Amino acid sequence: MYFSQRRHVLSSDRTLNLQNTRPTHAAYDKHLNWVERNRIGLENFIQQLQTCTYSVMRGSLCLRHNSIGHQLMDNEEPIVWHEPILDEYWGRLEAEIDRRKQLDNVTADIERIHIENVEMKEERLAALVAIFRSGRATNSIEHIDFDNVNLCGKGIVYLSKLIEISLELREFRLRHNRIDNMESARCLSSSLKSHVCIKHLDLSHCDLGSNPEILSVFLLQSDIEYINLESNNINSLGAVKIAEYIGGDPPIRRIDLDYNRLNDDDAILISQALRRNTNLKTINMHSNNFTSIGVKALINFVFDGSSLNAISESNHTLERLVLFSCHSTTISSYGSLVDSIDRLIDCDGTDKILLALRDKDSLLQYLANVPVELIPEVLAFPLQRVVDEHRHKHLNIVYSTMRWWNMPMLYSYHSCVKSDNTKRKRDN
Repeated sequence: MYFSQRRHVLSSDRTLNLQNTRPTHAAYDKHLNWVERNRIGLENFIQQLQTCTYSVMRGSLCLRHNSIGHQLMDNEEPIVWHEPILDEYWGRLEAEIDRRKQLDNVTADIERIHIENVEMKEERLAALVAIFRSGRATNSIEHIDFDNVNLCGKGIVYLSKLIEISLELREFRLRHNRIDNMESARCLSSSLKSHVCIKHLDLSHCDLGSNPEILSVFLLQSDIEYINLESNNINSLGAVKIAEYIGGDPPIRRIDLDYNRLNDDDAILISQALRRNTNLKTINMHSNNFTSIGVKALINFVFDGSSLNAISESNHTLERLVLFSCHSTTISSYGSLVDSIDRLIDCDGTDKILLALRDKDSLLQYLANVPVELIPEVLAFPLQRVVDEHRHKHLNIVYSTMRWWNMPMLYSYHSCVKSDNTKRKRDN
């Protein structure tokens, strides 16, 4: 099955999500006259194959059709579909790369492979991998990007072999390629996991939500700092896997979950997991199926002011939470809410306690069940922070509040502790 047909399936699923709508730059259905339309792209791609050798010698294997900045003609296909005529030109490119490598090892400095909107037959990918594996050319590859190349099944297995020998690989992108085979998914995940250098993993538009088990396979990357799971049709089944992953406090620092099918229940589940996470700095979740209930749950994990314990258990390490798309027509309606979320995230644990102290009645409720001997410890650090930063307004709030609390009992306890300590010193 051609990838355009798969892409169409993904697009039709996305319409189920009222907030999860994203314009695409081109349609991926084959037209009735696709052969003629594809001819224009073939001509352009043949020229790239003929001249690509020189870019390879400069450290980059780059083959792109309809990439950013390219104006698609009305009678042109958005992807170059493979035709037998291309095999001859692919063969020439492969032979030239191999010949030059054998002569003076000039491919030893290849740092980037980027193939976009060009159908890659598994035979062609296998031939490329064989050439790269024959020498040390791949040792310096840092970036691999295969975007919409109709790669699946055995093709992903060949790609895994390329990853294995790319010892310096730091970024791997496999976008717009449906991954629906567990064997190939495990093979790719295993290759990625073997690298300690990989920090950036982009698996957007890969339909991982259709199989939560495959999704969980890719979540188990030990040293990844950033993973992009945008537009993967992830629903509640996938949300369970994501919550388990985030709750395990992996070293990941950023995760993108935009344009999926998460609902309010999923938001609550993920927010509970985020309370146990201390490494994540950025999470993007805009354009999902959240209502005010889900949004409130996701804000609540940053600052739950219901009690001192709740404040303490809130997440104080997150630096950015994106719940609304900057391209949304309603973003202006949520401007004040977005600003409030940003201000809350900027607060650390001390600031959040001080924020709670602004409400005297609320503070009295917080302190009602706190043993009197612990009150000085509860307030000591926030008070010191206030004094250090000359925030007299908050300091006055603390003092005015404490005037109304059970100060005689606290003073009596403090006197007893002081006299007890004096007696111990005398005895010693």
